[in-house]
Amino acid sequence: MNYNFIFQISYDRIVVEDSLKQRVGSYVVDSFHDAQDRAMQGGGKRLKTWHVSDFVSPCLRKSYYQRLYPQYEMDDQKRAVLYFGTIVHEHSKLSHFHEVTMCYDMRNGKSYTPQEVGALPDEDRSHIITGTLDDLCKVGDDYVLVDKKTYNGGFGFKKTKPDESYKLQLEIYRVLLKASYGIDAKIGCLLYLDKSKDLSETPIVFELNETKETEKVIKDIYKQLTSADVPPGNVCWLCNGNNRAGKVYCEYEDECKREGGRIVDKVDLKKK
Repeated sequence: MNYNFIFQISYDRIVVEDSLKQRVGSYVVDSFHDAQDRAMQGGGKRLKTWHVSDFVSPCLRKSYYQRLYPQYEMDDQKRAVLYFGTIVHEHSKLSHFHEVTMCYDMRNGKSYTPQEVGALPDEDRSHIITGTLDDLCKVGDDYVLVDKKTYNGGFGFKKTKPDESYKLQLEIYRVLLKASYGIDAKIGCLLYLDKSKDLSETPIVFELNETKETEKVIKDIYKQLTSADVPPGNVCWLCNGNNRAGKVYCEYEDECKREGGRIVDKVDLKKK
């Protein structure tokens, strides 16, 4: 019996099977990535205006740089994070007033529909801020602005108070909602969902600042973001590497260091 011949046939079969497995695996993963991209594009085209996320970033310098040097490249990690957020938000409808986009002129306090803003020339959008509200709920006689936020608990960590940036986000939504629909929601609720515990829920409820006060904050941030002077860089979780992987999440870290004028939080100093 020619054992070499039998061995060669078996080896060729293994090589073919491994090659097929690799092709099938790659095809399935690529198809899943395509499905993720389609799901994230389902919300429509992003309006070319300022966005609430620009105003509530823990580092305004990052928002400043993003306008000057836009450089967003999709990778597998970003796609996974965005896809997860899309699934949670679009398929967790808490009220009929869900995923509503509002546009607001910061100069004169006037509201616009997304369709009206989309028809404006670029130069007429420079003072407009856009935000999309997760849910507006009515509990008894009170209107409540609700936003869902995912986080990694682990090691017994649990949210006990609202993140300041998320609190400001809901306060800006309050301004936009009042201008757009005449509804004044005085209460905010951040529904924190722990990814390490099958999206275990922690609702944190709080009073929102008055709209007049928030309008001043909006104008102050806008002034910083449109100034010729670069805002101070706030060393925070985006760039301090204080996470399990020691990862930096800001693509402008090198530019920021060259610029100087970085503010280091006392908490971060203790961790160094």
